[in-house]
Amino acid sequence: MSAQTVIDSLEFARAEQEVQGSVPVSSLTRLQDCLYDADGDINYKLKGGRDDEMRPILALEISGFLHVRCQRCLGPLQYELRSATKLRLSPDDENRDTTVIDPKSLDCIEASAALDVVALVEDEVLLGLPLSPRHAEQTCATRMAEAAPGAERPNPFAKLAELKKVVDNRN
Repeated sequence: MSAQTVIDSLEFARAEQEVQGSVPVSSLTRLQDCLYDADGDINYKLKGGRDDEMRPILALEISGFLHVRCQRCLGPLQYELRSATKLRLSPDDENRDTTVIDPKSLDCIEASAALDVVALVEDEVLLGLPLSPRHAEQTCATRMAEAAPGAERPNPFAKLAELKKVVDNRN
């Protein structure tokens, strides 16, 4: 486990510094509702630099495995997390024009004198999770049970039929 890392993002990018570490999944509190369990670690590498127009950027790489809940069978599903993101740092006084959106431009975050790296990693993990994780159709426990040869599904009305017979016999 690495200690909580706080950086001055603009200075970090200007000096082209680099920090890497590992954070336990159990310490990422906002992520817990999306998971089956909190086992494992997430590895990260954050590097400062500049883009082609000499604007400060942060390059963040994340890797690890998460145990998410399959939305088909509600069982555990191992999800491989692999992400490489470049984030442009925007000073808070910069004029932001929200009307023009260039799909080729980098995502932008506000520059901070005290940027929490672990919180940034958690943000990227949350953004990278699938909306509805599922096992492959051939490997999901529910689909396997339904497709099992010779397995008979119980009739949901069998108990009702028995009660009807008892009532008919009384009349």
